[in-house]
Amino acid sequence: MRERDFVERLGPESERWVAEGLISAEQAATLRAQYAAAALASEGPRSRAATVLAVIGVLAVGFGVIGFFAANWESMSHGIRLSLITLAVSGCYAGAYNLRERTGSYPKVGEALYLLGVLLFGAALFLVGQMYNVQAHDPLALLIWAAAAVAVAVTVRSRPVSAAALLIFTGWLGFEAGAAVEDSGEDTTGIGLLAVFYGSALYGLGTVALERVRGRWLEETGFASAGRALGLLLAAGGVFMFTFSVIADELDQAAKGLRGGLQAAILLVAALALVSAAALALSERRSGRSEAGVLAAAVVVSLLGALAGGNGTLYALLFNLVFAAIALGAIYAGYSGDERWLVNVGIALVAIDLVARYFDVFWSALPRSAGMIGAGVLILGIAFLLERQRKRLLARMGA
Repeated sequence: MRERDFVERLGPESERWVAEGLISAEQAATLRAQYAAAALASEGPRSRAATVLAVIGVLAVGFGVIGFFAANWESMSHGIRLSLITLAVSGCYAGAYNLRERTGSYPKVGEALYLLGVLLFGAALFLVGQMYNVQAHDPLALLIWAAAAVAVAVTVRSRPVSAAALLIFTGWLGFEAGAAVEDSGEDTTGIGLLAVFYGSALYGLGTVALERVRGRWLEETGFASAGRALGLLLAAGGVFMFTFSVIADELDQAAKGLRGGLQAAILLVAALALVSAAALALSERRSGRSEAGVLAAAVVVSLLGALAGGNGTLYALLFNLVFAAIALGAIYAGYSGDERWLVNVGIALVAIDLVARYFDVFWSALPRSAGMIGAGVLILGIAFLLERQRKRLLARMGA
């Protein structure tokens, strides 16, 4: 029996064992997680390559279909437009169901077709809105698109669709914040604050959910895993912005660009990030307290800079310390929790920070040619040292 087939059978079997009192719900969840990881590892690079190629193909087809509609939109009647859009979306879902659910012959391609259906549905929202000259709040279409993507992801238990849903929702949030800042005419530095708060909340909630929520749907949809990855990148990116004193100088003006309801919403997201950090600190995760401390530090320093203001150079120093804590914390959390992707992200953040500090400190003080040579030597040295250390860490984790 293939490893993947065994994992699929293990789900209902483990639930039956729990109902019969043979094992606890926690033990069943642990068994499913362990065998799912083993099945993923046994699939090897060929299966992952098939998934990547299928997604790339879907994106190419999706952009091609959207381009076709855009180029021929004016020459089509309303009836033809609606018919083509409906056929395209329903055809994707029907093909995906046939390949992944009904026959199971090409599950990776079926998974990609579900994703294509979601992408085409989003394009249809904008095209139909343009066709009927719908006068609505511009970001609303993204929110509707995100809600539809969540519904599809939960229904078909698709990790790529879950990741797409989170990205679309994040796009809606950024669009709303950007529109509010533009309307107010204030500085856009507040978007960095939103990235720190929202990213910290995503990572904290995703990690706590994986630790405490026991349910097959959470494992199968991948919402928590995708949220952790996206949250870490957003929080690190937002903090990285403020490691430069030029941007940190404007931090005390950042919150002024976000007024009224949006300002209250962003403060609510910051509070949610702190709550998720507290829940993470109380979890049984080995690195939970360390991760919670880093999340809390990122949120508190950002709030302090935005609300109290002060010396930009001092805040740049504080954000540099927080960014270093994020990078090293990711490596520690990945090593202690046997999560290789966290180790890789942490090492990449260390490299980015070292290169950024070189350009920030030495670039203006050196002749351009000498600065370029120094940058190249530094980058090569960092790449060599970090790659060697990464291999050592991954080897220890695999031992």
